[in-house]
Amino acid sequence: MSDLDLLEILARAAAAMAEPQADQQSIERLLESLPETAGLPCRLWSHSGVLETDWQAPPTRAQEAFVDVLSSCLTLAVNGAVSGSRELLDAAGFAAFAERAVAAARWRGQTVSVAVFEVTGLVLAPGFDGGSAVTEVGQLAASTTRQGDAVGHLGGGRFALLFPQAGSFEARAAFRRVREALVAADSAAADLSAGAAGFAELEDEGTAETLIATALERLAAAKLRRAYTAPTDPTHPLAS
Repeated sequence: MSDLDLLEILARAAAAMAEPQADQQSIERLLESLPETAGLPCRLWSHSGVLETDWQAPPTRAQEAFVDVLSSCLTLAVNGAVSGSRELLDAAGFAAFAERAVAAARWRGQTVSVAVFEVTGLVLAPGFDGGSAVTEVGQLAASTTRQGDAVGHLGGGRFALLFPQAGSFEARAAFRRVREALVAADSAAADLSAGAAGFAELEDEGTAETLIATALERLAAAKLRRAYTAPTDPTHPLAS
């Protein structure tokens, strides 16, 4: 196989790994197929986001260069998968970011956590969810989180924070910072407040979908606890 052939195969492999929808499974399949496609005397796989190579025969200089560049492409793909956004993501964008973060966490043997919380005081109506106030809450939340984190608006006054390479302890600390930022805001957001919150951390067999769903379930449970208020006079209950 000529050097030009190797370059063309490498270019296609790099483009495939850079695709936004590329996940761990698709990249693993790509790596498994490359030795046969490129005529490499080796096995290729990733371990914690690092390319591993098992040469079955001495490689040529071109083949060694191919694998070296491929390794850099894999590193870029994994790093890109957890690059945060300073923009407020909608529900679909937040879910897509969570999928990439979970895939990267699997590669690296790390964790991911999510905080979902409600903001009270937003004007909610069909087709309207707070308008500019939603954007302002998103900006405040982004200002209190790390560059690689993500902030999403799930609708219904619910916001979500996603933290690659961090557990629920960090998620709780970040939520407290958001809550304090709302209290200190000298703008329309000053009339808003952070309500109940739910937290979740990636489990061994968990997915991005279950991670978000668990946080939402815990948010619902937290709202239920907040809604219960014991009567001040036991002889006059709040409801019959």
